[in-house]
Amino acid sequence: MSSLVEFTWRVESQLSNVKREPHWEPTEAERYMAEIATRRGHFEHLALHLCESVIQPRLETLACYFSNASLLKNEPTGHCSCWFGYCEQFPASTKVAFAIEHDVRYQSIGICYEASMMPVFFKLNEREKLTLPLEAVQEEAVANWVEDRLLEFLDAYLRIDRGGEDFSEEATTDPVCGMRIVRSSAEASDSFRGHSYFFCSRECQESFVRNPTEYVDVKGM
Repeated sequence: MSSLVEFTWRVESQLSNVKREPHWEPTEAERYMAEIATRRGHFEHLALHLCESVIQPRLETLACYFSNASLLKNEPTGHCSCWFGYCEQFPASTKVAFAIEHDVRYQSIGICYEASMMPVFFKLNEREKLTLPLEAVQEEAVANWVEDRLLEFLDAYLRIDRGGEDFSEEATTDPVCGMRIVRSSAEASDSFRGHSYFFCSRECQESFVRNPTEYVDVKGM
């Protein structure tokens, strides 16, 4: 292994031999940075849209069937996660998460899937990634991929089910009055941004429909 002194000499030698000519013309650099800025803006808009309209509603749909599940709040932009807490019926702490990433030049977008379980009872598909050109993202293709990953996760999660009441009998909370009710005996139900809500009365449902943001933490969604 060369000494630090020798490495320093090699660095200085290489620097002294390089031609001191600009690799970029001023207009080329400006054009390149403008293109990067445009693609970055497109990526940020697309990442937010995919999280809010594709990934999060599907996570919420899955979570509403489990009383021990909750979506994590205050996630960074482009991230959506759901936590399944340890309970008697499902004796494992489990997390399923999605993150939307980009390459260094904002030319492609990657939807990353991760799942973790502790303790691990069996082999779990922990990571997978869907990569698409930024300019050719098809929402339906992303939705199908996300659904496949969630159904795959669900199949694995149900393998640790120790038994219990039917999922339709799971308890939930009326978002208007706060009453704990059973889904199958709810007087009414409705949905908002892909998430199902159950109500103890028609009056609560009507209040919710008039102004759902009063009862739902939109910022944390």
